[in-house]
Amino acid sequence: MISLAMIVRDEAARLPGCLASVQDAVDEIVVVDTGSADGTPDLARAHGARVVEWAWRDDFAAARNESLRHVAGDWVLVLDADERLAPPGGALVRRLAARADADGFDCRLVSALPADQPAAAIAHWYCRLFRRRPGVRFEGRVHEQVAPSIRAAGGRIERSDVTILHEGYAAASPAKLQRNLALLRRALAERPDDAFTLLHLGLTLTAAGDPAGAAEACERALASTTSPLAPGLAAVAWMKLAELRLGAGDWARAAEAAGRALAGQPDLALARYALGRALFEQGALAAAAHVFEGLVDAPPDALGITLHRRIVGLALGLARLRQQRWGEAVAALRPAAEDDASGEAAFHLGNAYLGLGRPEEAVAAYLAARARGWTDPHLERRLALAARLAGRTAAAGAG
Repeated sequence: MISLAMIVRDEAARLPGCLASVQDAVDEIVVVDTGSADGTPDLARAHGARVVEWAWRDDFAAARNESLRHVAGDWVLVLDADERLAPPGGALVRRLAARADADGFDCRLVSALPADQPAAAIAHWYCRLFRRRPGVRFEGRVHEQVAPSIRAAGGRIERSDVTILHEGYAAASPAKLQRNLALLRRALAERPDDAFTLLHLGLTLTAAGDPAGAAEACERALASTTSPLAPGLAAVAWMKLAELRLGAGDWARAAEAAGRALAGQPDLALARYALGRALFEQGALAAAAHVFEGLVDAPPDALGITLHRRIVGLALGLARLRQQRWGEAVAALRPAAEDDASGEAAFHLGNAYLGLGRPEEAVAAYLAARARGWTDPHLERRLALAARLAGRTAAAGAG
């Protein structure tokens, strides 16, 4: 028997889609409601769930463990309302639960990212399907995990082909950010040097718009010796630190942090991009271009990240422009301009066409940049120059 265990609050809009995705995967549904006011409990019952009313205590692990108290299955699948089990999830979950050689399975959680981010999605592995046994419990006031208790009991966790689609990051929620910050700070008051909590504090402060605080938290996470980060998480912490140092204009230390991230996980796309940016800003144009070229059409990295082609194309195009390698700049910027609604790539494409002596195409690119709202102070002057040159070229051709 397989049980779905959930904790929810005010999820009437998203809960039906989640439950529909698991209808072939589980035999019972237990929903712990922590204080909904939008009819979520009645909606859950209408979908066959057993609902447990439970007062929220500022502790996600406690709420998860309450759900475990009420399930009856031999195996437990854990989802949130903003998640969906990707097809053929039901068959995969059933097959895994029939095995006798593992106690838990890591599932690939694919989180959609906001449109302004350099990638469409990011993926992490979490143990979301596990055997129900005494002592198997969630730990952590926020960003709770069950895997440590499984391993502490001698259990074995394997990676699986189960994919969970997560929608919650696609639109930032200021209220959830502030809630998570408060919980992270309470957790750190209890365990000040917990590296996992410090890393998540850094990630949350980044999303909340506090880059200085985020950098300090990431540095503390990496320096912790009482509970050091696992190698993969350390690489993520260095990667985030590289991005934060880029934002602060600290090019040399950004390159150093990116290098540390890549030493631990060589394919991390955001770390490679940060390294290229730092090299570019320090004037190492050939080295920067080499890094960016390696990101063109790169497969998804260990986090499932593929950078938007406008991001990579623009970075490579700017490096080639600085090198006055006009043709290569055009080759990089033309596909980037197709994807870039801001008009920035189209503006630089115009500059590359001017360098090649192709003013007519420069005019078209500058007009596209203007139409998309790009406001570079040099745009109108260069558009006028390209138009004059195009006129001369046309007159010379007619003569």
